[in-house]
Amino acid sequence: MISEYQTKLLQEKIRLMKQYQAEKEFYRIEGLFIKRCDVLLVFFISLIFTDLLSIFQLYSGNEHSLYNYTDFMNIVIWDSFSLVLPAMIVIFSNYLINVEHISGALKNNITCAVPVNKLYVSKLAVLCLINLAFAALNALLTYLIFLFLPHKSEPVYHSLSAMIQLTGISLGVFIAVLPILILFIRQSSSYLNVVIAFVYGFVGVFIAGQNLQDYYPITAFLKIVNYNNGSLTYHGNTSYITVLIVLLFSLVAWLFMAQKLKKSDYA
Repeated sequence: MISEYQTKLLQEKIRLMKQYQAEKEFYRIEGLFIKRCDVLLVFFISLIFTDLLSIFQLYSGNEHSLYNYTDFMNIVIWDSFSLVLPAMIVIFSNYLINVEHISGALKNNITCAVPVNKLYVSKLAVLCLINLAFAALNALLTYLIFLFLPHKSEPVYHSLSAMIQLTGISLGVFIAVLPILILFIRQSSSYLNVVIAFVYGFVGVFIAGQNLQDYYPITAFLKIVNYNNGSLTYHGNTSYITVLIVLLFSLVAWLFMAQKLKKSDYA
């Protein structure tokens, strides 16, 4: 004889198995959706545009000078956080995170038993991973491009260090714009968050120009990845404190938004 307690355990086990299978299918479909996402191509093209702009800046007025890969990457990193990454991450998030809300397909997720909060957290995680993957791919691409330009050689570990710096800055920018991503969840009809993100990144140029980069979220990771273009002065561990404050603010913002989403779950 199976006791009532064992019956409840069995029912719970079956429920969890069904939920796991539903979630597995849901994330498989999400993966297929991302592969067909046109915004990914726009994201990648914007990174290539940044590389080409950096080449122009590097050799403009100094056609006969030779530079190494680290010199080139210093400009790529600067242009990435100030011109491209903040806005592009938010544009991609507008599409990836809010697509179900835009199309009205969010209600169909009820059959998958995937809570809205968990859905958005997974999308933020995927967005972060895609951002890092693109940064690593862009680092490799910049190296291949630079091989065809007039340059002077440098130790391989210097080049690898520059690639890691670019990837680290991409992570830093994602963390910096994370509060924007969270606070603007499900606000699909507005591009105000894109404008805010672009201005947020562009202002970083002037902040860093005053050697206040440690206090500004977008530029705080410059110290953490040991970025050095010869003109910046860092202030102890201030950058780590700035990043910690942003993460704590993001957590508080998410707790607030999670409650808001819970009240309108699949509304």
